[in-house]
Amino acid sequence: MRTAVEPCAPSSRPAAGCAPGRDHVRDDLNTMGKQGKSILRARDKVLEILQTENACSAWYRTKDPDAAATFQTLTFTLDRQGEVYVRATPEPGGIEIIHNPYVASVIQGGGPGSTITLNINGAFFFSMANVADDRSEGGPISLRGPRPIQVGPYTGGSFRAQVLALLHEFGHVIDLLPQDRDDYEGRSRHNTADVLRACHAVVESKEAPRTFLASR
Repeated sequence: MRTAVEPCAPSSRPAAGCAPGRDHVRDDLNTMGKQGKSILRARDKVLEILQTENACSAWYRTKDPDAAATFQTLTFTLDRQGEVYVRATPEPGGIEIIHNPYVASVIQGGGPGSTITLNINGAFFFSMANVADDRSEGGPISLRGPRPIQVGPYTGGSFRAQVLALLHEFGHVIDLLPQDRDDYEGRSRHNTADVLRACHAVVESKEAPRTFLASR
């Protein structure tokens, strides 16, 4: 008589003796229209990176020995009310500090099953955003027109920008990267640079992403 095997829980690493089931995150993304397909394509690439031997996957495994399995449990949601404008804040001496709409967020150290929130108006999906003067005295928003927005060195909305954004957020999930601070992107840019130091070659790879399962 054959013993029944319980399916693996979708929000945790596969347990010993469980049967790999459907990729429920993939199923959910396939219901999210154009944005879901973009997320799914970048997710497949990140899974490919984490499941092969390279400097990037080795870096993530210094914090999580089963990084690919953890990444596969992550879910995604869209912030449809997220920041829309590039904010230009005047400083003494005629200097302006530019703050782009946020790209994505996740709970620091959230571990398996964490949810990455993507700003539907940010650089994961778009290459440009209108600039708004950030005036402390209030009043109506003054718009200047569009300005390019990026993820690291990559044009917003591009495949490489999307892959880099997911790698960055995954670094927070497993506490490999310190928490970003609201310091006009200084800490966030530094974290992105750290990801690129380990992952530049695989992010730049032109190989088409393949569908992988993290179960082993």
